[in-house]
Amino acid sequence: MNNLKRSTQRIFWLITLIFFLILAAMAKLVLFDRQEIASSPYNPRLNYADSSVKRGSIKDINEDTLAESVDNGDGTYTRKYNRSRMAAHITGYSSKGKTGVEAAENFELQKVHNEILQRIEYILTGEPIKGNDVILTVDMDIQSVAGNLLGNKKGAVVVMEPSTGRVLALQAYPDFDPNTVAQNWESLKDDPDSALVNRSTQGLYPPGSTFKIVTALAALEYYDGWQNFTYECKGEAVFENKVIHCYNNTVHGTVDMKKAIATSCNCYFAELAKTMGAEAIRKEADKLYFNETYPFLLAHSDSSVVLNGDSKENEIVETAIGQGKTLATPLHMAMIACAVANDGMMMKPYIVDHIQYYNGAVSKTTVPEKLDEVFSAEYANIITDMMVSCVEEGTGTAARISGIEVAGKTGTAENATGSDHSWFIGFAPADNPKVSVAVVIENADQDGRATPIAAKVLQAALEKYQ
Repeated sequence: MNNLKRSTQRIFWLITLIFFLILAAMAKLVLFDRQEIASSPYNPRLNYADSSVKRGSIKDINEDTLAESVDNGDGTYTRKYNRSRMAAHITGYSSKGKTGVEAAENFELQKVHNEILQRIEYILTGEPIKGNDVILTVDMDIQSVAGNLLGNKKGAVVVMEPSTGRVLALQAYPDFDPNTVAQNWESLKDDPDSALVNRSTQGLYPPGSTFKIVTALAALEYYDGWQNFTYECKGEAVFENKVIHCYNNTVHGTVDMKKAIATSCNCYFAELAKTMGAEAIRKEADKLYFNETYPFLLAHSDSSVVLNGDSKENEIVETAIGQGKTLATPLHMAMIACAVANDGMMMKPYIVDHIQYYNGAVSKTTVPEKLDEVFSAEYANIITDMMVSCVEEGTGTAARISGIEVAGKTGTAENATGSDHSWFIGFAPADNPKVSVAVVIENADQDGRATPIAAKVLQAALEKYQ
């Protein structure tokens, strides 16, 4: 009898445990995963729409209409993308599924405000029943400058406001024409250049020397001797079985951290990382949202650093200079530049400013949110000073802007399949940052480096937002 009672109790508690596990899974689905599921291009509900409703428009911050529904004259609508390729990776497309803002804000674009009133107006005046408009933070003036500077160079440009996290431009190439996705679907989906991939948020690249900002922050945080740490650079050095070269085997002589940032001395940072150890770099990287998912409306990849207490010396030194298995997106590197510019506070990136109803009323205005204080204001000031030195007298002189002090860090990422990738991250003005930028150019040659492109994008943004 006792055995039966014990068995009954075990079954009861097992069923209870399963019940609460199912409850927890449902709660996660509703509270945390609903936005991702709702906006997934694989969600068949994205294609379900009330044909009597005119889908809302997507507009930039100046209310330049990027996407709108045009009446075909027979009660149906065709989606028109007025800025075509220039904003393709932001708006996404609405045929063959949905991507971009079309997917992420699908239900808002299709949602009818004051539906009863609109339907009465439709009966009386024939005025179409209209979904809500989505007003973005993106400024098409800056977006267009970035797009024109990219031209036919594969890569991405991200421009953000450091104090708020709002995205001012999100440009990537190769791109596509969202007006003709359905007609060109077969060639687009098999495109070897992956034109449908938004390189600014989904492209994963070795960050090269821009990652030295992370390594430097790790030293400030976890290595007490960083201020007195110097290294005699001879252009190359051997670490375990890995030979580390400075760019063009340049001999930098005796360097401290500031000079190493300015001249982008690989050997200094390799020796510094060897001294600190893998765990310091990994902890700092994790604080800066490597190996973490951060919230952002559009589809984006997670940056990664593969280091732990068992990592070998060659893995540590490669990671310290942004090589090896380290990968980052342009959006994430722009967020790191923003954190330096914003006294160590990383803001949640956002691309929708507000929702606008058919009658012009504004709703759901985005309020800037703090993501995390990833390092102190003291450390931010130290890194800023080093980044200014990089632009004023180091590898980033092509980012200079007349009359404006720019803080930045260049990067050259080795690429096993071709020419190196070129990076630049930075912000301006250095003493009162208004805009931050991240630029990556794939397989860059001397005429297509990231740094001069970043300077021109920063200048265009400052003309509007300084």
